[in-house]
Amino acid sequence: MSIKPKINLKCPLDVKKYVIPAISLLFVLSLNIYYRSFPINFPQFKKQARDSVEQKLYLNAALEIDKRFEGFSGPAKQSLVRTFFSDYKKKAKLEIKKQIDEEYLKLKDRYQDKYGQTYLMELDCWHWGRYVENVYRLGHPGDVVINGKQRDTLMNAPFGQDISWHFFLFYFSAFFYKFVNLWVNVALYTFLFYLPLFFITIFIVTLYLFCSRLYGTLAAVISCFFVGLAPMFLPRSCAGWFDMDILNLLLPLLAVFSYLMAYEAPNLKSKILRIALSSFWAGLFSFTWGGWWFAVLIILLYEIYTFADLVSMRLQYKENISLNLRQHLISLALFLSFTLFWVIVFSRLEPIRFLYSDLKKALTLNLASTGSVWPNTFSTVGELKEGNFLSIGHAVGGNLLFLLSLFAMLFLVWNNNRYSGAKRESIFLFIVWFFIFFLACFKGIRFTVFLLIPLGIFLGWGTGEILKLAWAKKKIWINVLLIVFLLILGNEFIINGSRVAVETIPLMDDSWYSVLTVLKDKTPPQAIINSWWDFGDWFKAVANRRVIFDGQSQDTPRAYWMARAILTDNEQESIGILRMLNNGGNRAYEIINGYIKDPLESLLLVKEIIMLEPQKGREELLTFLPPHLVEQVVKLIYAKPPAAYFVIDSSMIGKMASISFLGNWDFLKVYLSENIRKKDKGKILDYLVKLGIERQRADKLYQEALLISNENTDDWFSRRFVFQSIAKGKAKNGLVLFDNGFIYNTLEQAVYTYSGAEGKYKIPKSLFIRKGSKLIETVYPDSDMDSSALVLEDKDKYLFILLPGELVNSLFVRLNFLNGEGLKHFKPFTDEKDGTEHIAVFEIDWD
Repeated sequence: MSIKPKINLKCPLDVKKYVIPAISLLFVLSLNIYYRSFPINFPQFKKQARDSVEQKLYLNAALEIDKRFEGFSGPAKQSLVRTFFSDYKKKAKLEIKKQIDEEYLKLKDRYQDKYGQTYLMELDCWHWGRYVENVYRLGHPGDVVINGKQRDTLMNAPFGQDISWHFFLFYFSAFFYKFVNLWVNVALYTFLFYLPLFFITIFIVTLYLFCSRLYGTLAAVISCFFVGLAPMFLPRSCAGWFDMDILNLLLPLLAVFSYLMAYEAPNLKSKILRIALSSFWAGLFSFTWGGWWFAVLIILLYEIYTFADLVSMRLQYKENISLNLRQHLISLALFLSFTLFWVIVFSRLEPIRFLYSDLKKALTLNLASTGSVWPNTFSTVGELKEGNFLSIGHAVGGNLLFLLSLFAMLFLVWNNNRYSGAKRESIFLFIVWFFIFFLACFKGIRFTVFLLIPLGIFLGWGTGEILKLAWAKKKIWINVLLIVFLLILGNEFIINGSRVAVETIPLMDDSWYSVLTVLKDKTPPQAIINSWWDFGDWFKAVANRRVIFDGQSQDTPRAYWMARAILTDNEQESIGILRMLNNGGNRAYEIINGYIKDPLESLLLVKEIIMLEPQKGREELLTFLPPHLVEQVVKLIYAKPPAAYFVIDSSMIGKMASISFLGNWDFLKVYLSENIRKKDKGKILDYLVKLGIERQRADKLYQEALLISNENTDDWFSRRFVFQSIAKGKAKNGLVLFDNGFIYNTLEQAVYTYSGAEGKYKIPKSLFIRKGSKLIETVYPDSDMDSSALVLEDKDKYLFILLPGELVNSLFVRLNFLNGEGLKHFKPFTDEKDGTEHIAVFEIDWD
């Protein structure tokens, strides 16, 4: 009898422990990278191209049928069109495919350079890319190094600006690029375009391993989908988005994760090493981003909560807490000590030195007035608008996912005693993380991105725990409901990813790149570009020209001055402001205020002298300053600056509310608001009269200040002007019918529109039309609208603009709609028009 050998069919790998988690990670990672890869070739444009071509073909078919079958009814014609169109699609497949391919290439070519490489996505990406290029070429981020400080010579013209200490992204990217270039020859900005996919891979793997280690594979999958495909995060971490956003989530996650693992350390040595690792990530975070301190704050507040909880247990239940208390105190002390060490190693003392000012700035981030005489530009930035429950829910992936995450969080808190070690500690640590940024969202909706990690972890972990409890019931209907729930959850993630990916398109396009190339090739190397702050990074990185201010220096007095120059209807004021900015930024004010030490008086003096002739301005300054300072200010205000250019674009139409809010800033009202409860009325009024304000007006402003509540100060400090409607029209029989419903009678010079809601015709406040290089106003006494109409004629084409009357003669309207006609100091230089997009550059004639 033969004995058959036993065959061991056991898989050498533990499927549950290794294979399933590995496959899950691969699936999660693949989907996250897929949606972030849309900017590479814009697959969403293929559908758009197909729809466009088919729409044209269908329209041609309709025209052909209409010619052939004139006498047929509408439904019959439609049936013939559908048949004709269907037959044509079958016969001309190759031709249609060729047309679709051509349309697709045309759509995506607008956002790609001549080599087919998509432009970097946003504004900051180009700014950071320039620093990486400097590290690669020069060995340091700044254009020059002065007294040990890195300096960007293109920022804040004409003097440049010292760069903060957040250099990690630049050094890492430059050295990684050098390493990659040993194997693959690739252009620097192409490399930077793809680098975010490398960063997101590390982030997703880290989050997955962390969640899988503590909470299980299902929790890891759900957490990675929730965080990775969130509408607030996906576009900020896609291909082409070369910025710090991924690192700003990765580094605090590593710091917190390492700190939690210290509570599972088998011995003291291991615990110290893990805490040292946690502090290393916190220190590296300080070398990466100015808000690095929030990672330390999370751990600090978590430990404070833990101390309070332990003391409460001692007082209520007489438990012995000495061991736990000692462990937490030692952990916190080690973490803070090591963090201080690593911060100094990476960033020296700058992060510590500026910590107080950074915290203060965080508390006043979106307030229009922050105690300074100047307006706060951040209060006008869209992503820093105040959040609410609904907007937060939308930003993190929808209100359903937001509510489910909150429910899971409450479930885990309620059942926290079921867990121990790092698992239990993580509940309260992520609760602290959640509440810090939930409150921060009311300072700026942009901070919802930092809610994603705690919410994603709670949703994944909580869902996994609830499913375990439900699965234990072993009832079919419960299991079916669980599967349906997971499918719904997965569908929500897919919907978020798909919706956001198709909307992720670069701000840069061929029109802008063409203008920037002209600026680079056809302007003097020392020229200064004047514009709103948004595109300052492009002027520096692509055109290689100095700028007045940019996205990194937007919150400076330069923002007020530039807004005022754009908004004013007095060209002398505009050119006076621009002359001052191009000669020395806000240095004239700083010199004056440094001597007389009165911000309001200094500011009013600057506003006065920029409108005066040089000799009169010098005489006025001599009544306030000693001669040597007068000469410095006179040079800054009246000297001829370097060659300069002024750039406007059509997107500034939508930004006019923000620009006008800053440009209309009333410094007297701000002064009254801040001092009305600090100083005696008589002293305030006497001070205002001394500044040249009529007593009657000063008294009126004082009375208003008493009545204005803190909630309404922004509307009192300034006014926002908006373009309410812009439409095209054509003349017919003396009437011009505009697309927005307005009618212009060319003979009677009357403008009106019919309001269906009110059941009557409405008339603007006034009408402005062009005669020569001037805009002539006709006022309508019977007007029932607050806005004015500007009607511009170009041959047989008409343009209608509904806007506040104060905006009609502004520098922006003159440049954007009238091409600078009638202006002495702004000469057309170059422009680009592509559909509704219009970019125009004007050379500033200082003489």
